[in-house]
Amino acid sequence: MEKLVEIKEVSVNFYTYEGTVKALNRLSLDIFRGETLGLVGETGCGKTMTALSILRLIMPPGKIENGAILFSPKGSEPVDLLAIDENAIRAIRGSKISMVFQEPGSALNPVFTIGDQISEVILLHKNHEMVSRALSTVSDLAGTNNEWYAPLFKIFWNVQAYLLSQLNSNPQALLPNAVSKLPFLRRFLWRINDEAKKKSVSMLKEVEIPDAERIVNYYPHQLSGGMKQRAVIAMALACSPGFLIADEPTTALDVTIQAQILDLLQRLKDEFKSSVLYITHDLGVAAAICDRIGVMYGGNIVELAGTEEIFDRPLHPYTRALLAAVPRPGEEPRPIPGFIPDPLSPPSGCPFHPRCELAREICSAQNPVLREVSPGHMVSCHMVSGGDIASSN
Repeated sequence: MEKLVEIKEVSVNFYTYEGTVKALNRLSLDIFRGETLGLVGETGCGKTMTALSILRLIMPPGKIENGAILFSPKGSEPVDLLAIDENAIRAIRGSKISMVFQEPGSALNPVFTIGDQISEVILLHKNHEMVSRALSTVSDLAGTNNEWYAPLFKIFWNVQAYLLSQLNSNPQALLPNAVSKLPFLRRFLWRINDEAKKKSVSMLKEVEIPDAERIVNYYPHQLSGGMKQRAVIAMALACSPGFLIADEPTTALDVTIQAQILDLLQRLKDEFKSSVLYITHDLGVAAAICDRIGVMYGGNIVELAGTEEIFDRPLHPYTRALLAAVPRPGEEPRPIPGFIPDPLSPPSGCPFHPRCELAREICSAQNPVLREVSPGHMVSCHMVSGGDIASSN
């Protein structure tokens, strides 16, 4: 399979007054084109940090220390997301890589309408397309007798693009304020905004929001939790990105709405031919929609395999403990003893050994490497050998 994203030994540290918090510890992970990869694990294991690292959204005092994240858009050469400048990564965010955040209420700005917020993404990344659409209907602005408006607009657009490129600015910005005050150009800008609003309505229909023409003018507080999440998904997919990151998008929703959102994500993934990184605590959700599952602990991947393989033949003690903790009819769930390691002072060796029933002396002395124990099945554990796990006796 063709790799879309290659994460190579990425570490993320947070420098606090109490010490250095190690959020990711030389993480390596591949995401293939067209697949849905799930990341599971307890809170604090590094799942969200992985997503934020891909988009370079780690805020101070956090810092991405080393490694590389290679992104390979279709038809383009691989790009190291950690090496490009800020303008280049901003051009990628929202257009080629988008993220659906965990809490839709926090992801939406309460003082702007849903349509304004979706249009902002479209105007930022698809401005030339909106201008072309506006130019195609520009004769309607002043009547058929004023067809000279179209070439005039094109001249202004080309001059503006040249000046902005010379100033090292964003060439996709709207017309400069001084020029946009001219009456006929203001009417043209309204036409561009109208085209963006039409696209916003279209995206709301894609995510199955009823009466999209009315909802596009609503503010976030006027929508239910499920509708807000659909609006956030519409915003993320407005520019047809090739890679979508979903950070627990159904956590705050009831079960019925969760199922609808999951079906929607699966349909849109197939329709837009996107790859998905799905972060979740719910193993049932991961089983339903993911092609492969990566189990995270202590800021790194401890097991990675196909979904059926993970559930039929879990090898790492932590993966087995997670599955045993899932409630089942007629059975008592078995909670994992202890707590996740303190990131300020992580244990030596394997980060799971203080909680592991199979721990041996080597586990506290040496951190195991992630290795392939059977085709497509990778495990980081000293107790796994030849595709099988050692007995506790």
